[in-house]
Amino acid sequence: MSFTRNKGMMFALVVIVLAVFNAVAFGIPFIQSGSFWVGYGFGTLAILQTACVGLFVLGHENFKSRFYGIPLISVVWAYLTVQIAVSLVEMLIPLIPYHYGILLNVILLAFYLFGLIGMNIGKEEVERLDAKVKEKVFYIKSLEGDVEGMAARAQNAGLQKQLNALAETFRFSDPMSSPQLAAIENKIEIKVSVLGDSLGDAPAALALCDELQQLLAERGRKCKRLK
Repeated sequence: MSFTRNKGMMFALVVIVLAVFNAVAFGIPFIQSGSFWVGYGFGTLAILQTACVGLFVLGHENFKSRFYGIPLISVVWAYLTVQIAVSLVEMLIPLIPYHYGILLNVILLAFYLFGLIGMNIGKEEVERLDAKVKEKVFYIKSLEGDVEGMAARAQNAGLQKQLNALAETFRFSDPMSSPQLAAIENKIEIKVSVLGDSLGDAPAALALCDELQQLLAERGRKCKRLK
């Protein structure tokens, strides 16, 4: 895992927060009772886990993965803020029984972990759906690129015009695929392959362009019925 600028900033921020927290904890003459050490321990834990989660989110190469991780960071900073506040109160008031402090901090940590796990599950689901959408969209984009390449290679002006029109039809077709469209999409894919081998025969290629236009129109109607 490379150490990027964002990771460096996150690490520096956490170090500053940890340093300030320790300066407050040991610079102010708190009574170091059991309540003090409970507050100090859970406060330090909150700071350290902030670094871990931040580096985990920023560790993704993909920008979208980092973007989807923003809610995780929000939960982490919210917990850190609340925990530091609770820790300071516990350090300031030595009369608070330390076992009550432990119970309060554990409950707070549990709520935070539930939220963190829930957010992470949601993030992974969004990333999975995003990958699925890309896979479905690739079908149309790939065929569009194939036809555009054919138009660039075609020698016949009339055929070139029809191929450009066909590429435009692909471009504005519904990009989402589905299992219900498999049969017609297989036909379209086969016809495009045959079209690529027929560029030297203008009449045959023009006929294939017409067939593909009709197939794409039929696919468009089926896409509308599926929505």
